[in-house]
Amino acid sequence: MSSRGADVADPVPAGPGAAQFEVLPLRGITDRVGAHLSPGVRVTVTASPAHGLEATLAVACELAGRGFTAVPHLPARQIRDQQEVREILERLESAGIHEVFVIAGDAPRPAGDFEGSLPLVELLAAEAPDLTIGVGAHPEGHPFVDEREAMRLLRAKAEHASYLVTQMCFEAVPLLAWMRGLRASGIALPVRPGIAAPVGTARLLRIGARIGVGRSLRMLGGEGSGMRRLVGPGSWDPGALLEDLDQAREEPGLALAGPHVYTFNDLEAAARWRTGA
Repeated sequence: MSSRGADVADPVPAGPGAAQFEVLPLRGITDRVGAHLSPGVRVTVTASPAHGLEATLAVACELAGRGFTAVPHLPARQIRDQQEVREILERLESAGIHEVFVIAGDAPRPAGDFEGSLPLVELLAAEAPDLTIGVGAHPEGHPFVDEREAMRLLRAKAEHASYLVTQMCFEAVPLLAWMRGLRASGIALPVRPGIAAPVGTARLLRIGARIGVGRSLRMLGGEGSGMRRLVGPGSWDPGALLEDLDQAREEPGLALAGPHVYTFNDLEAAARWRTGA
C-alpha cells in the first residue's frame, strides 16, 4: 500500500461533519483508496448484482483492516434470509465493522426473503441493536415508488436507522426544502447529502439518467443557476454546492451531516479536489 494517503492533508472536518467516500468494489480499489485517502476516513463500498455481495464484503473488510472506517452497502434483494444476515454480521464484527448502509439493490428478483430494504433494516436492528444503520433517501423522487409510498417507507426505516444518505444532489435549495419538510413531518435523522465528486459532465449526465436523478441535474444542461456549478466546459465541481450547504449547516434542527461523495472510483481526482491541488 502506498503511504501517500497518510501525507495528504485532509480539509474535511472530523465528526458528524466528516465526508464519506463511496467506491465500487473493483480490482485494486483498496490500494487506490490507500494511496489517496487517509486512514480513518469513512469509505462506503457499493453492492450490485454485477459485482456480487462477496466483492463488497471483501473490500470493506480489507479497508477496515487498513484503518479506514468501512461501511459496506447491504442490498436487500441480494440477501437470502436471516441465516445469511447472521453470517454477514459475524463476518463484519470480526473485521471490526460496526456500520452498514442498507439499500434495496438493483437485482431484478429477490434472492430470498427481502423484497426491499425495510424488512432487512428491521431484521438488522433486531439482530444487532448496536449496529449503525444508514438508509437511502430521494429528495427528487424515488425511481420506483410514488412520493407518498416513499415517505411511508422512509418513516418506517427511520425508526431503526441512524442517518439518511440522499441520492446525488446538485442544488442546495431543493435539497434544503426537502430536509425542512422531513423535519416538519417528524423525521429528525441526520442527512448526508449525496454529492458527485468532480467528473466530466457527459459521464455525470449518463449516470444521473440511469439512477433517476432529475430536476437539479437537468439544470446542468440548461439555463439557470445550475450552470454556475460548471467549472469550464464539460466538467462538474461540487465546491459551490458545498459552500451553499455549509451556510445552512448551523440552521437549528436541520441536522445536515457531512457529504456522501460519489467518487466513481476516481480517487485521485477526489483527493485533488479535497486538497485543492
